[in-house]
Amino acid sequence: MALMDEQERSVSVCYDGAEAISMIKNESFDLIITDLIMPNIGGLDVLKHAKKKDPDTLVIIVTGYASLETAIAAVREGAYDYIMKPCKMGEIKIVINRASDKIKLNRENKELTRKLKEVYQELMLLNNRKHKSEKIKSLNFFSSGMAGLHHLYNDSMPDNYIDKLQALSSLMEKGLLTESEFKTFKNHYLNLLSSEK
Repeated sequence: MALMDEQERSVSVCYDGAEAISMIKNESFDLIITDLIMPNIGGLDVLKHAKKKDPDTLVIIVTGYASLETAIAAVREGAYDYIMKPCKMGEIKIVINRASDKIKLNRENKELTRKLKEVYQELMLLNNRKHKSEKIKSLNFFSSGMAGLHHLYNDSMPDNYIDKLQALSSLMEKGLLTESEFKTFKNHYLNLLSSEK
């Protein structure tokens, strides 16, 4: 049965643990209030099923058979709160309002995290574009000054190949040469060196 209270919260009612677990399998719930002791399936089982389906679901355990062991077990399984019977309606309302605030904060945090990821991805995209643009500018500068690099590739240069390779390595580190271009020059120098021997 679905009801609406004064705060426009949608409420579903179950009459035992088995029915609650069946509903949990088929629907999503922000908050579940369950008795600890019920026929066949108890509140801890309801809690386990709820947390397995959605770890963000808050579960409040209500019991007239409170013990330290059951309280510890409920907390270990992820219970949001533990209320002992007899309890006053005002006490239940306070716990529900606190849980509602937590649910609202969780939703806001998820939304902010989602937006932050989107902004981060946009920033990374812009950064990549900027980096590519700078690399293109460098390559344009580099290609316009090819004559300056030509001496590194000139066969008639003295055989100071280590200096040449260091100069090429420096250009690659600055992003002015790709690794493939560096390897091409390096192979050229190694071939020259081996042909001289």
